[in-house]
Amino acid sequence: MTDELDRLLRRTAGLADSEARWRVVRELHARTDREAFEAAGRLAGAGGTADRVLGLDILGQIGYAADRPFLEETLPILIAACDDDRPDVLTAALTALGHVRDHRALPTVLAHAGHPSGDVRHAVAVALPAVAGDPPDARAVAALILLGADTDPEVRDWATFGLASQLDVDDATVRDALVARLADEDGDAAGEALVGLARRGDRRALAPLLAWLADDPGNLVVEAAAELGAPEALPALRRLKAAGWQDRDPVPSVLDAAIEACGDRTVQGPATG
Repeated sequence: MTDELDRLLRRTAGLADSEARWRVVRELHARTDREAFEAAGRLAGAGGTADRVLGLDILGQIGYAADRPFLEETLPILIAACDDDRPDVLTAALTALGHVRDHRALPTVLAHAGHPSGDVRHAVAVALPAVAGDPPDARAVAALILLGADTDPEVRDWATFGLASQLDVDDATVRDALVARLADEDGDAAGEALVGLARRGDRRALAPLLAWLADDPGNLVVEAAAELGAPEALPALRRLKAAGWQDRDPVPSVLDAAIEACGDRTVQGPATG
């Protein structure tokens, strides 16, 4: 059976069909037996890039249904893979560490925050909140602030999301970093920053919130209105309700939540039928 599984994984590593590849990965994630873990570990230690990446993709979430029975053996494999100088392998290893969510991985993740590859820095930004610890390690917070000003908009977006909403941190440095992102040309990073400031009750969120509500706001802006609970936002929120904003948004309930949070307790739920 072991040889059969090894052959399956080697074939899967060479698949051009991404969906077929991830179907096998998801099947291995659900397994909790040592045979599957050891097969993924062998693949993660192979020489070829595609083989290593597949093994790491599996190890990141294998056994999740049984509270990760191989965590203590998985962690050193993932940390060792972060010494690989191939961006694809490094990205997969860092992503897997984020899935494992173990604070012991923090130094390894931090070591790659300044990597020249945007994909690697993106993986760092996504992983950092998961390995930051509780309470969050100051080094993780500082790295997210730095990555929030990255040249890559995807990196800025995820770093800002991590800082604004995933980590329970609040001080002047964090708030000032979020304020700096309000002017970000990437709407997602700016929106995440707005939500983060609103959650912290920072009134510097109010002026940009009102400006964006007056235009054609996305979900993050309306979510920020719900977090801030500012009565000044009510007229704009009611206009959005009358214009049917909630009918084209993927999370329509956020508008009603914002209207109620800003002081209107008479809001009706979305129409059905």
